[in-house]
Amino acid sequence: MADCAIAALYGNSLFMAGVEASLRDKHGLDVVRIDAALPSAQDDLRAIRPDVVIFDLDSPYAHLMLPFIREHPGLPILGLGLDSSDAVLLSSQPYAALSADGLAKLIRSIRKNGTKQVLK
Repeated sequence: MADCAIAALYGNSLFMAGVEASLRDKHGLDVVRIDAALPSAQDDLRAIRPDVVIFDLDSPYAHLMLPFIREHPGLPILGLGLDSSDAVLLSSQPYAALSADGLAKLIRSIRKNGTKQVLK
């Protein structure tokens, strides 16, 4: 397992069960499911040290990803939406925009270079 990427599936929906079943047999991937309804869910997520966290965008527990994103800058957090077929990669890269000028600079940089260039 040392060479496997760890994907943490955060949620207990039928949709997440389907994602788990789809990824379970993929070579080089270790899939771990975390039940978001459990009080220990956030601690369990921290303990496994995943390479990516995948969650259901439509889950009632989706809002719990925000604190986790702040605690783990650089960890890819992927939200999947069943109804819209969306996959949203959330960035946890901090960017100092402590003033209106800083925020304007960030917006112009995103427009010019996209988020990959800005958040490197």
